[in-house]
Amino acid sequence: MIKKVLISTIAAAFILNGCSNISSIEERRQPKPVKEFVQADILEYGNFSFYAIDLKSGESIANYKGKVPLIPASVMKIVTSATAYEVLGEDFKLETKLLYQGKISNKGILNGDLFIQGGGDPTLGSNGIEKKQDEFLKKWILAVKKAGIKEVKGDIVVLDDMFGYEGISGKWLWEDMGTDYAPITNGISIFDNLYKIYLKSDNEKVIVEKIVPSIKGISFDNKVTVSEEGEKDIYVRGVPFDNNRILRGVMPKNKTVEIDSDIPDPAMFLGEYLKENLTKDGIKVSGKVVTSRISNKQLKNGEVLAVTQSVPLSEILKVLLTRSDNHYAEHIFEILKLKDIDIIEFWKNKGINIGSLVMYDGSGLSCADRLSTKFLTEVLVYMDKTNKGFANLLPIAGKEGTVAKFLVETPLSGNAKIKSGSMSGVQSYAGYLDKDGKKIAFALVVNHWNGTRQQLRAEMEKLLNGMIK
Repeated sequence: MIKKVLISTIAAAFILNGCSNISSIEERRQPKPVKEFVQADILEYGNFSFYAIDLKSGESIANYKGKVPLIPASVMKIVTSATAYEVLGEDFKLETKLLYQGKISNKGILNGDLFIQGGGDPTLGSNGIEKKQDEFLKKWILAVKKAGIKEVKGDIVVLDDMFGYEGISGKWLWEDMGTDYAPITNGISIFDNLYKIYLKSDNEKVIVEKIVPSIKGISFDNKVTVSEEGEKDIYVRGVPFDNNRILRGVMPKNKTVEIDSDIPDPAMFLGEYLKENLTKDGIKVSGKVVTSRISNKQLKNGEVLAVTQSVPLSEILKVLLTRSDNHYAEHIFEILKLKDIDIIEFWKNKGINIGSLVMYDGSGLSCADRLSTKFLTEVLVYMDKTNKGFANLLPIAGKEGTVAKFLVETPLSGNAKIKSGSMSGVQSYAGYLDKDGKKIAFALVVNHWNGTRQQLRAEMEKLLNGMIK
């Protein structure tokens, strides 16, 4: 009996010890930079994964928990962008149209309506594109004049129902609503669907001084207070199609502070914006502005006045990936769905294991999203083989966008094309390292760490630079 108990105890200890040393066995198989990264104090309580493939040999050169699905944050944009690049093509464009329906009299009176037909273009009036933001509007007004229209007896109807009216992913957090990084996704987009709120303080109170551009009907539940210590911590909350915005936080005395928020109803705003500018140009509109959400008016035999095309998809994706633009990403995600492209099935059909991939959005803003570093690295390898131009859409580390300050003054500065991802408790990087004849595709995701984000990034820089030595 004693022998059986002893054997059982030894067996149990062996099993337990074996389980506890699974990660240590995995660590011993890794390259030295990975071992050092794994042992960093800042990661003692973290969950993380790293996978890397040598693009010349096609061999995996690092695999630490490569199959573990983690919250990716914005490196999810690589998946969305790569799919769109493959399916839609680099020259794909989106269109927004201005049309009229009805009869134009000899006196230039349109007995009918003007229509704005949305095509899901997130770049209309965007500050990410090298065009004047109101250039499209000037062309629209000129087109109305060329058609001989001096007065519109009907309405301005904005057809914005291309994506329906959810506006946001059901898996986004309340803390993201109303912010500048989570604007509504809609069939009509204008000025990145953003406006600025200017808050002004005196010694006792804070008021909303103005908003730019002006939005008809918007209101604020403003409880921002003056900070005696000079602190500044302001946030705005609100949901799509609701014109009330909640303002909370603190700001210094006798200051003016600006914050960005999302336009609650971009289609209604664009219609009102067009009406206002037509009126300024002497073209009267006697009707009102309506959208597909609140009106049954339909376009049947419309005459095209103007077509505003987006820049090619390659330029859209370059901006999307460089400045990590959630707004662009969500619109591209919706376009793919409209074209019946199942992103997960798409990559499965390319021979990549999609078991770890969970996508509730195209931007990675949802905390419910998941992917493994092995999956993401294999997507990057596939793109390198089939469409090498994709790598040029990623920002250059140490030089551009969200990675302008990453890998600075290291051997990889200017020699890596990398997408970053960050949110509360998440830091990730994925892309290509290209230095001294070595070319590596990689993905690195960390969920939770103890210490500062800056300290974690420093450890990540050591790891990546170590991989190309």
